[in-house]
Amino acid sequence: MDSKMKNLLKGFGAALSNVITKILIPWYIFRSILQNAETTFIDLGYTEAKVDIIIFWIVAMGSITASLSFTKASSPKYSNRKAIFEIILIFANAIYLYLYRFSGALDIAVSLDLGFVFAIFSLNFETMVYISMGVIGLNLIIGLYDLIISFTTIEEEL
Repeated sequence: MDSKMKNLLKGFGAALSNVITKILIPWYIFRSILQNAETTFIDLGYTEAKVDIIIFWIVAMGSITASLSFTKASSPKYSNRKAIFEIILIFANAIYLYLYRFSGALDIAVSLDLGFVFAIFSLNFETMVYISMGVIGLNLIIGLYDLIISFTTIEEEL
């Protein structure tokens, strides 16, 4: 198989995995939360308008990261283009997590009222986002190193 075709297939695979993990799974989760909240005794504190706003921004940033991941994965190894798009993709992933952090989707309070039993459960995923931001920071250091390597000429030994 031609190397250009391999790069295109790698790009499509990266974009597809990005679409599944950053758009389809969160969209399905938020839609099912909203649908289940209307049909059960569980009150999540989300309105349909709030969920629609969260879904809009998740789909918008997920689309951007999917297109950037296609460009990064379809670039040749050790090329300037791959290093530059890797840095841009890291910043886009940081913005994606930032939108999660301030959308209200990380703090879920569930109140269950069955008449004879009343319970409140609270889930907070902020620590997980902070850990992910740390990993993104480390990836940024690695991406900057790759950028430096891609712009230097490598001399072969004779």
